[in-house]
Amino acid sequence: MPHVTLAKMAKKTRPVIYLKVGIWGMAVASTPEAAKAFLKTLDMNFSNSPPNASATHLAYNSQDMVFAAYGSRWKLLRKLSNLHMLGGKALDNWAYI
Repeated sequence: MPHVTLAKMAKKTRPVIYLKVGIWGMAVASTPEAAKAFLKTLDMNFSNSPPNASATHLAYNSQDMVFAAYGSRWKLLRKLSNLHMLGGKALDNWAYI
């Protein structure tokens, strides 16, 4: 199991491990303190996904909600989708399905 192997590696080395998986680099935070550093303190550094050729060609030059970079546009798209697709009235309208 991958998570067990990563936990054993973290006990032998340090709480944050950098792994190279294929062409991608991956950071593994194995303690609550390390996870908090990634998720609370450094969240803006990790909020965007890497560039994607298919997103550029198929998703309005990466401007839709799924592929948009984190920022004011993404926040607006998220707010609109929560209001119009996932809001209480919208869910009531879709309840029969």
